[in-house]
Amino acid sequence: LGPAFIKVGQALSIRTDLLPPIYAKGLAGLQDAVPPFSSVEGRAIIEKELGIRINDVFADFSSEPVASASIGQVYKATLKESGMDVAVKVQRPNVLRDVALDLFLMRRLAPLYLKYNDDSNTDLV
Repeated sequence: LGPAFIKVGQALSIRTDLLPPIYAKGLAGLQDAVPPFSSVEGRAIIEKELGIRINDVFADFSSEPVASASIGQVYKATLKESGMDVAVKVQRPNVLRDVALDLFLMRRLAPLYLKYNDDSNTDLV
């Protein structure tokens, strides 16, 4: 599943007014089941996007993310200059492309859903 589909599943997992409880329960696993991506890749993205070297800016930087989600992950770090503890968020590689593809697919699939679920009172498009 792409990141947008995971977000939709997470949102639906708490909407038992829209889904039968058994489906909502199954989707609840998406709330905390997104594995992290490579820390080597995450660190490289941070350095490229911020135009820095991690070792030049941070006195300490966690080797693994402290949290991961459908569109990114978070590292714990300490700034060299001030000693302040900070959270450094980084987006997943290619997340913009993946979300765009997911949204395209959703817009294509929504009319099919409405075609076979004509009792739906929701505008999905």
